[in-house]
Amino acid sequence: MTRTGGTWRHQRLDRPGGAFLRLSFWEPSSPSPSVAGNLLLLTGRSECVEKYTEIAGDMAARGLRVSAMDWRGQGGSSRPLPNPHKGHIDRFETYLDDLDAALPLLLAEKGTEPAFALAHSMGGHLLLRHVAERQHPFKAVMLSAPMLGIHTGAIPQAAARWLASTMAQRGRGTDYAPGQLDWTAPDPVFAGNPLTSDPVRFLAGHRCYADTPDLALGGATWGWLDAAFRSMAHLLAPGRLEQVSVPILLMSALADRIVRPDRHRQVAARLPHCTFKTYPGARHELLMEADPIRNQVLSDIDGFIAGHSNQSWQAA
Repeated sequence: MTRTGGTWRHQRLDRPGGAFLRLSFWEPSSPSPSVAGNLLLLTGRSECVEKYTEIAGDMAARGLRVSAMDWRGQGGSSRPLPNPHKGHIDRFETYLDDLDAALPLLLAEKGTEPAFALAHSMGGHLLLRHVAERQHPFKAVMLSAPMLGIHTGAIPQAAARWLASTMAQRGRGTDYAPGQLDWTAPDPVFAGNPLTSDPVRFLAGHRCYADTPDLALGGATWGWLDAAFRSMAHLLAPGRLEQVSVPILLMSALADRIVRPDRHRQVAARLPHCTFKTYPGARHELLMEADPIRNQVLSDIDGFIAGHSNQSWQAA
């Protein structure tokens, strides 16, 4: 697999109320002689753009201009609570408003090249909501294990949703949900993890936090969980997915224990222009999986972009 070295260049975008977002632009050490398009990377909950350095290099090697952003409350963007480790949001519409404000800057490299987006997990959920509800510049979008339903363990999802809503209404929204904690520096245990079968990529995000602790984020609050349930219910309401006109590649990890793969199949059937791909044995982080799975994911991305590019597409 050919990829380019490079580095992230960051830019601050101020938002109302003193909040700010960190926007990021991949600058390859060996730029491609031809530009095939612009690609926006959107991360999952708790992640920072540095975790996506490998995929940014992969995509830049294909001639794509790559940009990314840290969602409000994580990475290098501002945190809403005194404890910066708590993953919290008031409502998911705040994320969508931030994306609206950031897009003109993230895709400011003007040209005739098409704009694509690749989003993971929570980012995939937000990107799908965005193209369903708001004006957008994307010719096609790719969703990696999008958050369309959350595994809630032994608690039925309806009960978990009710509990999150109740705790938020009782003023406990900024408290951690059960089992959620601050980030800690020791390496997490690889054995049995729900994220990836690759031991090196498993630590990619953790190493980013260890190198720059200010980027670290811990678990989710009741308020974040309540907002997530409300946003998923909103997106899955009758008629909403059916109005999405942009082509979508929906990639589902069949061994996912973070989000629900069954929801992926249901949503794919409702989207008018959806290419649905499944990966048996893959865990949640498809872009961070072991090479046999990840290479197939990249091949599917290549084929999808080729089908929606203005010019001939040559995968690296």
